[in-house]
Amino acid sequence: MKPVIPNFLLVGAAKCGTSSMDRYLSMHPDIYIPPKKEAHFFATPDFPRYFTGPGDDGMNEYTLRTWTDYLKLFDASHTEKVVGESSVFYLYYPGTAKRIVNRLPDAKVLILLRNPVHRAYSAYMHLIRDGRETLSFAAALKAEPDRKKQGYEPMWLYRELGLYSEQVNRYFSVFGRERVHVVLFEEFTRQPQSAMQEVFRFLGVDDKIQVDVSLHMNESGIPKSQGLYNFISQPNFLKEWIKPLFPAGLRERLGLRAKSMVLRKEALDTELAQELQAYYAPDVDRLEGVLNRPLNLWR
Repeated sequence: MKPVIPNFLLVGAAKCGTSSMDRYLSMHPDIYIPPKKEAHFFATPDFPRYFTGPGDDGMNEYTLRTWTDYLKLFDASHTEKVVGESSVFYLYYPGTAKRIVNRLPDAKVLILLRNPVHRAYSAYMHLIRDGRETLSFAAALKAEPDRKKQGYEPMWLYRELGLYSEQVNRYFSVFGRERVHVVLFEEFTRQPQSAMQEVFRFLGVDDKIQVDVSLHMNESGIPKSQGLYNFISQPNFLKEWIKPLFPAGLRERLGLRAKSMVLRKEALDTELAQELQAYYAPDVDRLEGVLNRPLNLWR
């Protein structure tokens, strides 16, 4: 049987709503998204042999490094018009766009962007949530250059991942603007159904399909109890035992609600936010030129 070749990719950025977007796309009957997110196949030539940060084993173990393994992601696809996958670090690594177009010359690309100050802090809270980050946000920002040299995975690069202008411009240059669709997180979360209709039109599927945009995936925050959060979020015997008792949709909804209930939100320090705002301002100016649209909602 001829393998199914993907024809679109959601390339990032991390902590900009990609998990929710991935889930909503999977609800459309004409779109196939594999259950595995973050294959990162096209970025692996830029990866070190091993990522060395705390908890980076997932990136080392589950990234797909061969074309054969990558194509197996799409074995369950049959009649869907659109087939694709999501890997948030495709946007960050410089050689990825060209590798994608070489393998998938007709693919379309979807990019999500978020106020880079908020994105950086959300990434920090993500690693706090998972028990991997132990420094304060200010200390972690100072440690970023050393962590990069030591080979930490990109999620630890809180500041650097938010420098979007060059990252987005690479995809425009390689794919052409007509094959790249950029969604702003702030607009996506404010009017998710409208944002999904635009994405469906971009991908060439029925934009009248309504998907359940009430599900909020992969929230960041500080666990009120690390043990309880780990129990809810990770596989365990009890969850496997009760799984047959609940429909899959209800299980997902209950699991997301339970995780959200045990996470505490903590506001970013105002002075540090202003410092980051000033740091990102020149790149936001450049990004406005790349996107040919104002980004006043980030100012």
